[in-house]
Amino acid sequence: MSKKLKASKKNSTSSKPKKTPTVKILGKVIVKYDVGFGSVLFIRGRGAGLSWDQGIPLKNKGTDEWVWEPKQTFNECEFKVLINDQTYEAGENHWLTCGATIQYTPSF
Repeated sequence: MSKKLKASKKNSTSSKPKKTPTVKILGKVIVKYDVGFGSVLFIRGRGAGLSWDQGIPLKNKGTDEWVWEPKQTFNECEFKVLINDQTYEAGENHWLTCGATIQYTPSF
């Protein structure tokens, strides 16, 4: 009779805890505005990957909360939000510096 030997597997995990990658917040724009059902807020501007030619949709976080977070590093950026990438908010442009958070309510 032959005995089958059980192959032992080496534990592939080390005893050191795994480091969770740190996520650097490059900035955040929080817009408090109820744009209405079926409409979306967009952001246009200069710097931080923004363009005045084409908007980027903000993420809807609630009935009246919209958020945009830059995906690339920058020193500062200038921006405005638009309804459905067509109607600009009233007033002056806003400025965001890298690492900062801005929260505001626009007027249209």
